[in-house]
Amino acid sequence: EKPQTSDEGRKTGSRHFCFNCRKPGHGLADCPEADRDEEMGRGICFRCGSTEHEIYKCKAKVDPALGDYPYAKCFICGQTGHLSRSCPDNPKGLYAQGGCCHICGSVEHFQKDCPEHQTPNNHVTVGWLSNNMSADHEEVHIPVKKAKPKQPKVVKF
Repeated sequence: EKPQTSDEGRKTGSRHFCFNCRKPGHGLADCPEADRDEEMGRGICFRCGSTEHEIYKCKAKVDPALGDYPYAKCFICGQTGHLSRSCPDNPKGLYAQGGCCHICGSVEHFQKDCPEHQTPNNHVTVGWLSNNMSADHEEVHIPVKKAKPKQPKVVKF
């Protein structure tokens, strides 16, 4: 057998797990069980179920009783209506190696997205504008330098 190169080892390394079949050695894009794509909900909008776009482009409003992702299918339990990060059968949530948000302790969001970390004062204070000022006018404060008194020039012969 020929020895594995570093690129081959990276592609088939034991550190990679497929989110489709949950087996090590390959990723979701290379899964041999790819015919189950429609069954697992890949390629559809999790909010409205359309195959024309994905959730980040979706503008549809859904019934809050259905949840945020009514067409999503969980990789962990196989049920529809939630993602694996909020699955009741997944105690690790978003943190596959363990851990939690250091602010509130939740496993359903990262620390940077913590709702307790968000400031409630999300407002901008705008100064006043007069009628003869442009809307994009910025006041520029240039510090005035104090000039040193000039010394008379002395020439010695």
